[in-house]
Amino acid sequence: MFTNISWGNYIFVIVLLLASWYLFIGFRYYLFDITEIVTGKRKLRNHRINDLEIHYDVVRPQTFTDSSKKTSFGETEETILDIDAFAEKLKNLVKDASQREVIKSEFIGHLSLLFTEYSSIKNSPFRSSVSELIISECEKLDTISLSHVEVEDLWNE
Repeated sequence: MFTNISWGNYIFVIVLLLASWYLFIGFRYYLFDITEIVTGKRKLRNHRINDLEIHYDVVRPQTFTDSSKKTSFGETEETILDIDAFAEKLKNLVKDASQREVIKSEFIGHLSLLFTEYSSIKNSPFRSSVSELIISECEKLDTISLSHVEVEDLWNE
């Protein structure tokens, strides 16, 4: 019985089964993404290059003589909780902006409202990290991209 099946037929059947399995998984779990790419709402981009980029920030050590910059452990903990909440709202804002295809000025308006809501982050030592988070989240949007200068201008408003 097994001698009647050639290796070519066997490999052909295996390739067909694998292709049908991957098509099933693709349509089952990634149908929304596939339809967005096919209709042109989302562009196919290679994110691996962006993942390999490393951004270094110059960090100046905090001096102990400057009492205005000293923070207690409780204040730092509150700031970290504010940053977590800010990051969550920022991700929701970016997700909403990508679905509704908002213009840049509207997005910046919503972002400045977030800045006023979380004003404690403005003077925190984590400000540069939050700015990097904002820029990286905006890179997910096709129509809106913010530079370091634009984010710093938003902080200073």
